[in-house]
This record gives sequence, C-alpha cells and structure tokens, in this order.
Amino acid sequence: MPGSLLSENELAENLGMSRTPIRSAISRLESEGYVSSLRNRGILVKEISFKEMMDILEVFRYLQEYSVEAVMEKNNTFNIEELEQYLKNQLEAEESNDYPRYVQYSLLFTRSMINASNNQLFVQIIDSVKDKLMQAAIVNWKLTPNQKHYSANLLNQSIFEAISKGNLSDIKQICKDNFFRSKESMIISGKI
Repeated sequence: MPGSLLSENELAENLGMSRTPIRSAISRLESEGYVSSLRNRGILVKEISFKEMMDILEVFRYLQEYSVEAVMEKNNTFNIEELEQYLKNQLEAEESNDYPRYVQYSLLFTRSMINASNNQLFVQIIDSVKDKLMQAAIVNWKLTPNQKHYSANLLNQSIFEAISKGNLSDIKQICKDNFFRSKESMIISGKI
C-alpha cells in the first residue's frame, strides 16, 4: 500500500532471492515512479497523486474519442467480438467480486477500443500507464470498501451499446461525461 516502507533484506528473504535481483527490481520501480529509495530507511511505496490520476484519465478519454474519429473518418473498425468478450469478463468479475480481474478487463476493453485507431503509439501510451491506473484503482478499492465500485461496467456497457448500434458520435459524450463524473467523485471522496 502507498506509504509502506519496504526493506531489501525482508523482500529478499520473503521471496527467497538474493538482494541483486531485488535491487534491480527496486531500481526499475523507482524509475517508473512507484517507489522512492530513502537512504538508511528503506523503500517507500509512493502514492499516485490526484493530478497524475486525472492526467491519466484525461489521456484515456481523448484516446477513446480519437479512436471513434478514426473509425468514422478513416473507415477503421472496432473489434466487436473482442470488446464483447472483455465486457463479459469484466461483468463476471463483478459478480464474483474479483476487483483486480475487473480492472484488468476494463483496461483491456479500453485498449481494444483505442487499438481501432490503428496508431501503435497510442496503444503504447495506454500500456505505459495501465499499471499505474490498476494500482490506483485497487488501492482505492481497498481503502474504500463501503463505497460503490465497478463503475466502468456501466461505462463500457454504454460504449459497447453505442458501437453495436452504430451510434459512434454518442461515445465522445459518454467518455466526456465519465471523465467529469470521475473527477467529481475523486473530489467528493477527498482524493485531493
């Protein structure tokens, strides 16, 4: 959890590894912004800031909207079968209260949608931030067990329905509304 202090020695012992691969992993996590090494104190697990979270959600929103434009203007297509399967898996994860699985399939749904833009850089951008988004979602889920979660199910159902009916222009508004709802929800829950 964010704020936790980790020890190289304890990690090596718990994982049954030498400290060399542990140091390598910590170095990578530090370069990716997940942890900070504190001299003579350990490794601090960093929290994702409200600003960083909103930046990530904004990128997702604009890439989703662009994928719709690419389908409409460039005659690209959404992979309906793939989107439907990811949505189905996402809904099943909610039924079994498997939140990490739900987040995973929600992100795969969005990735599949953005893949329709036929822009590999956009897909790489999503891949580069998906782990942070997943971490933030799971931490929020653990810290707020009494709040309603699984909101991306309604979002992705709405998007899938619009795609299925050919109402692609509706998706931009759906994504925009969701972004502002997410922002408002984070403000209300005290994430800023």
